[in-house]
Amino acid sequence: MIATHEYGKWAFLLGVLVSLFSAVLTGFLSAASIISILFVLGLIVGFLNVSRENSVTFLMGVVVLLLLGVGGVSTLSQIALLGLAAEYVTTALGSFIAFVGAAGLVVAVRAVLDTNEGLGKLGIRRRK
Repeated sequence: MIATHEYGKWAFLLGVLVSLFSAVLTGFLSAASIISILFVLGLIVGFLNVSRENSVTFLMGVVVLLLLGVGGVSTLSQIALLGLAAEYVTTALGSFIAFVGAAGLVVAVRAVLDTNEGLGKLGIRRRK
């Protein structure tokens, strides 16, 4: 039987590939479908791949990737010289933002709940 972290690795790989080829996939699927697929894959990655010990490092990486992605999308949208290439890269970056953002959402919520205050309000004890 495949371990759960293996599913997370495959979800991450699939999410990156769907993000990269999202501009091509819009000919076959709607943009909402692609973003939904990426969001679900991001949730799977957040649940299965990121341990509690690595959550701070992962969240810092997510913040950097999201800032670079948003900055790249806004910059590329202003450059008219690139034409079709800019549209492809903008679509790929936007898709990657949805994927990484979903994974970051799971890890951030789990990090908040891991604090003593968050766990105390829910009546859950912290694992050591």
